[in-house]
Order: sequence, then structure tokens, then C-alpha cells
Amino acid sequence: MQEKSLTMLADAPLTGAERQRSLVAVIACISVVGMGLGVSIPLLALLMERSGVSATLIGLNTAMPALATFVLTPFIPALLRRIPAIPFLLACIAISAIAMPAYYLFPDVWLWFPIRFVNGIAFTGLFVVSEFWINTLADEKNRGRLIGIYGTALSSGFASGPVLLFLVGTEGAAPFAVIALLIAAAALPLLLFGRGLAPRVTERPTRSFASFFIAAPAATLAGLVYGAMETDIFNMLPVYGVRIGMTEQTAAFVLSIFAAGNILCQVPIGLWADRADRRFVLLVCATVGFLGVLAIPFVAHSIWLFAPTLFLFGGVVVGLYTVGLTLLGERFRGADLASANAAFVMMYSIGALIGPPLAGGAMDIWDPHGLIVAMSSLCGLYVAVAGWRYFTAPRPARPPV
Repeated sequence: MQEKSLTMLADAPLTGAERQRSLVAVIACISVVGMGLGVSIPLLALLMERSGVSATLIGLNTAMPALATFVLTPFIPALLRRIPAIPFLLACIAISAIAMPAYYLFPDVWLWFPIRFVNGIAFTGLFVVSEFWINTLADEKNRGRLIGIYGTALSSGFASGPVLLFLVGTEGAAPFAVIALLIAAAALPLLLFGRGLAPRVTERPTRSFASFFIAAPAATLAGLVYGAMETDIFNMLPVYGVRIGMTEQTAAFVLSIFAAGNILCQVPIGLWADRADRRFVLLVCATVGFLGVLAIPFVAHSIWLFAPTLFLFGGVVVGLYTVGLTLLGERFRGADLASANAAFVMMYSIGALIGPPLAGGAMDIWDPHGLIVAMSSLCGLYVAVAGWRYFTAPRPARPPV
């Protein structure tokens, strides 16, 4: 059964049952991929640390997926014109599943650089195409809700990864085999529920890849800012906590609070974005993020104040990612949407790449509060961009909810 093209979807919309099957396929797939990522990232970091690899080399190795994103994302729309979405996703899953035992078979950190680069290419393809797929399934009445559900599933899978790592351990071949099987399992929902229902790009984009950064600055920059903020929180906030007097256990525990906010708040924010001007929602999320960062030095001395602040901050700032994707789906269609999604993922990766070095440098200048200066400055600049777009861009015409 051939996959339906975007043109066919417009002429003959999916039935309710087909839409449900399609949603199950893409959300189940990305949940399993998120879990695999959540296991593999700390596993590789722990093994490099155990082997005496320097922190600088660990950081460079961790940056390989972001580098892979820069290489692949501009070409994904063209690839989707030649390869249907399901075979493309299955190829990405196969590459990633094969990469996991390769880490074990070739335990030299220098060989991990090309392995991690190739693995990063596979994960980039999975994220870009799955986000494009979920955006094509949505309409203006439910786009925010569906993308919120997608984001919640991804965050939940990622958060459950460390739990799985605790169960399987970090010794020997077992964790690599489990992760490979887990990633391979992401193919099952695609084969069982998604065949014949995935979107197909049959036309060329009407604009260049780079032009999406100018055409939709509030949406694409939201990806960059969230990428930097999320990476700073997970990498630098525990360091900040220890330096202000927290125990290592407490400093690590606060990351779970941030992740809980991510998981529980995406759907409510998506529902709000379906009922309000999405640029206004972005502005509110950015403003709360800005104020939340500034509040950290004043509440971090008490876990009873820090926990709810970080939960609210994590829950609202993740709206930058959810609503940014939603806004792209509102603005673009077909091949343009595929390119816009690719640009969004690239901006997220840029943020994830530049965030920690900027925050670390700021902490070296003003220890430890340089982290707060770096994060609040980035978020404050985005508040200005989101405010400018909200007050100057034409209001979208959306059907009533």
C-alpha cells in the first residue's frame, strides 16, 4: 500500500480511525526513541568518565549529534521527496540500533566520535520527520494539543531512560544490547499502525532553507532558546547547586523536578495555544522563563522554595518548544513545513551547542551566578523578539474552537 501524499491528504482526508492509527504510530515511535536517548546519553558519559577521559573530550564527544544535525537537516526535505517517510524512519531506527553495539565492540573514545556522529544523523532524521508528521496530522483546532501530547510522550520516554539504566546497570554488553533492542522496537508501531498513512513530500519548498529563520523568527528562535536553556539546566544547574552549598544528591534531584514540569505542563500549554494568539503564548512563556531564572538565586537556599519555582519554570519554558513547533504548523504546509521543521531542529541544536560553553564561561567570570546572567540574558533577548513579533506581525485567522 503506497503512502498517501500531502496532496492526496488534502483531497481525501484521513478517516478518524486512520488518524488515530497515525497518531499512535508516530507518538509510540518517538516515545521509544526518547527512552533510548535517555539511557544512552548518561551511559556513554559514565563510561568515558570511568575510563579517565577528560571533561573536555567528553564534551566534544557529546557535541557530535549537534554537529550531525547541522550536516543533515538542510537535506531532509529533498530526501523526503525521494524516500517515503516510513522507509526513511525505519532506516534511521536501524542505523541507531546498530550504533549501540558498535560502542561496545569499539571501546576507543576516538572511534566513538564517528559512531556518535552517524548515530546523531539517525536521531536527527527521526526527530525532524516525526515532528513534521505530527504537524501534518493536526489542524488549527487541535495543533497545540497534539504537539503537547507528542512533547509529553518524548519527555516521558527521555525521563524514564535513567530508570532503565539503573535496572540494567552499566557493566558489560547488557546495557548496549538493551538499548539497541529498545530502539529497534520503535519500528513496530510504524509497521503496525503507520503504513500507508505517513505524509509524503512531493513538491519542492517555495523558499530556501535559511529563509525560514527570517520568515518565522519567533518560532525558530524559540527552538534555539529552549535548546540552550534545557542544556544549561541539565548540565550546569547541578554545578551551580553544589557551589551554593547543596549536596550532590539534592543538586541532582532538582533536575527531576524540572523534568516533571516538562512532562506535566506541555499539554495544558498546547491547549492554551489552540485558544489564544500563539505569539502571545510564546511571549508569556519567555517572560516566565526570564523571571524564573532571575528568581533562582533568591529561592535556591531552600528546597521548599526551589522545588516549586523550578517545576513552574520547567513547565512553562518548555512551551517555547511546543508552541514554536505549533506556530510553524500554522504558518507552513507541505514541503515548506518539512523545511521549517528541519530549521527548527537545527536551531534547537545550535542552542544546545552554544548554551553550556557560554554559561560555563560566565560562571568562570562570576562564580556561580554567571549561570544566571547567561541564561537570563538569552531569555531576555528572546522576550524582546517575541514581543516585537506579537505587536507587529499580522494576527492569524484561525477557526473558532
